[in-house]
Amino acid sequence: MKKILIPLAACLALIAGMAQAHGPSRLKTDQSVTLNAPVDEVWAVIGSFEDMDWLPGVASIEATGNEKGATRTRNMEDGVVLQEELLKLDPEKHAISTRLTEDNLDYVAATNYAQHITIADQDGKALVQIKGAFYRAFPQNDPPADQNDEASTASVEALHQDAINALIERFGVAE
Repeated sequence: MKKILIPLAACLALIAGMAQAHGPSRLKTDQSVTLNAPVDEVWAVIGSFEDMDWLPGVASIEATGNEKGATRTRNMEDGVVLQEELLKLDPEKHAISTRLTEDNLDYVAATNYAQHITIADQDGKALVQIKGAFYRAFPQNDPPADQNDEASTASVEALHQDAINALIERFGVAE
């Protein structure tokens, strides 16, 4: 019986260790708002990788273009500098996707952060959807409370809510 139990216990310990070594899972968020403006009017404001005048806190942008693969440096008024890449820009579908090429935990408590914004028509009004995909700020097992899944998700959601609030201030919310 010992000959069976010892290898079985060793296998179970190995499997348990492998499960813990897996690391964090990719997290996602999805927030939306319907604005009191048509899709084309909202797209004209947010549909360019080279322009972020609509977002408060942006001091300046230095971009290499407005096509897939373009990069930009976003300088924030508080001194934070962000390095980003344009993953997708589709004017016909009113969609833009970007990612941070360098993690910046001062900006958002997440790693490998990517954002996808789409604008769809909803009875003549612009339905703006902001999705985020990312990993928690602490990539190892047993993260501190301020860098775990919940804290990173809250940080990304707050970042997206700031963008939504800026759009609401500019266009208003559809009734």
